[in-house]
Amino acid sequence: MAETKLYLVRHGATVWNVEDKMQGVKDSPLTEKGIEHANLLGMKLEAMLPGLDRIYTSDLGRAFDTALLIGNHLKREIVKDERLRERNMGIFEGFSWEHVRTHFPEEFEKTISDDNEYRIPGGDTKNEYIEKVSSFLKFASQQSEGERMLAVTHRGFINFALRLVLMIPFNARMGIVVNNTVLAGFTLHKGRWMLEKFGDL
Repeated sequence: MAETKLYLVRHGATVWNVEDKMQGVKDSPLTEKGIEHANLLGMKLEAMLPGLDRIYTSDLGRAFDTALLIGNHLKREIVKDERLRERNMGIFEGFSWEHVRTHFPEEFEKTISDDNEYRIPGGDTKNEYIEKVSSFLKFASQQSEGERMLAVTHRGFINFALRLVLMIPFNARMGIVVNNTVLAGFTLHKGRWMLEKFGDL
């Protein structure tokens, strides 16, 4: 029987990515290079995933715009899903990690601590975001057997999905860089997602 597969893609590079600013649920437009890379990824996926069943995307602009560029090549309907959004980083959004570390030292330390219930002021707790990521992974696992799905999302979502699948503690350094337009491919095996491939195409 055909295996069920889920491919997660991070959106193309944005202005705030280049400026090293945290985006969260705020947005900034794709750069020219971000648009170029999304188009190139679409071309590669067209050859790699002929007959892809469906494309999901975060409803945030940078992900949706990336999905549209990829979708132009794959010719599939694009479905928005808020669970694919980036984590809401509250008061940190629009600033670099270095700025946050310097100007919000107490909040920064609590954010990187073991406390998954700590809420960034105006943002999500880790547990709330874990629930969103888990919910989408479960939803994808319950689609028809043999389905092949692509989901355009964010660094935080892919980071959390990898931690859940590979069972990496959320307070540990993951040691994996999630670049723009990187692809993480998962195969459903006995009801559990298994990482099949990871990296740039």
